Amino acid sequence: MFQQQTFGHDHSLAGNEAWVLHAANEAVSEFVRFVRDNNVGNDLVDEIELPFPKPVLIEAFKRVIVAEQRPEMRALLLKAGLMLSHYHVGLGERIKVTPIASHRREKSEDPRFEVKFKRTLLFTAAEKSRLAKAYQEALKRALH
Repeated sequence: MFQQQTFGHDHSLAGNEAWVLHAANEAVSEFVRFVRDNNVGNDLVDEIELPFPKPVLIEAFKRVIVAEQRPEMRALLLKAGLMLSHYHVGLGERIKVTPIASHRREKSEDPRFEVKFKRTLLFTAAEKSRLAKAYQEALKRALH
């Protein structure tokens, strides 16, 4: 049988916080492995491919960024967390984004794809700004 232990409120809360931070670290690690293993780069990807729901990953990144004490590591976590801006609901097939010199660019044969591409790029930029603000606000709240 399980042995039941009684902890004071502070110990129980601290243990719960440690468990939540551990789970957040695991989710962030899984996301980073996923991005690396799937060569995501700057591609635009459907959210359904994520290893966890996007809101769960955003919350995990907030917790891990706040808990990180080393500035250089925190900067890397912020950069990785901003990669979530490349994931969109209902996008469908991955859109490859490869920088090409302007003189070598060709227009898409499908005007609907071009509109979808431009719209998704704009949404990605807005989402990146929103995520940066969310991570910075979480950090600010934790420091005060």
